Amino acid sequence: MRILLIVWIAFGAVALAAEPVALVNGEPITREELDRATGLAEVVFSLYQQFPTFAQSLLLTEEGKVFLARYEQDVLEKLILRRIQLQEAAVRGLVADEDEVSKRTQDALAQVCAHYGLTEGEFAAQLLAQGYSLEQYRDDIAREYREKLLLAALKAALLAEIAVSDEEIQAYYDEDPGRFVDDNGQPLPLAVVRDRIAAFLRLDKEEAHWVDWLRQTRERAEVEINL
Repeated sequence: MRILLIVWIAFGAVALAAEPVALVNGEPITREELDRATGLAEVVFSLYQQFPTFAQSLLLTEEGKVFLARYEQDVLEKLILRRIQLQEAAVRGLVADEDEVSKRTQDALAQVCAHYGLTEGEFAAQLLAQGYSLEQYRDDIAREYREKLLLAALKAALLAEIAVSDEEIQAYYDEDPGRFVDDNGQPLPLAVVRDRIAAFLRLDKEEAHWVDWLRQTRERAEVEINL
């Protein structure tokens, strides 16, 4: 009972679960989504089983509460960035391959059943005992894979715009030709290492472009945080 009481104090009343913790361009991120992403309920339960004194310090001291609040804020920021990317994917008309979503979902379900040594029917029965249906479980997995595919498609679309010019390749080679040598220490001509240089420069530009795009898009987004 004491565990339940402390968890209640730490995470607030159930009535607050429906309150959005953030609005991203008018689209809510719910308390339930944040709690699922932080995994704090599972962490607290595990801590109380193994390290009850530490768990009480974490939950009931001001320092512990500040730490938990910061963790929640960090996770929420990741959810905000994810939501912004999904919104951009929708604007661009990107869609996930539903056959691939279905395949990955079924594979994941099969792996879970195999891990616990259960048939799908037995696993469904255990879910029902917890007030959770197999269909809900499938939907949650499918949504996660669908979003992952959309995020990957968005990033690929953005990075497809990146190009490396011959001038950039030449400049990189000329900067220090001595770093391109064969096994005998002899300099390699540009023609031999061109593709290697192009791949390196492209990777570097892609990373910079992606980070810059995320920063600018986050700055332009209308975000209201209610933590």
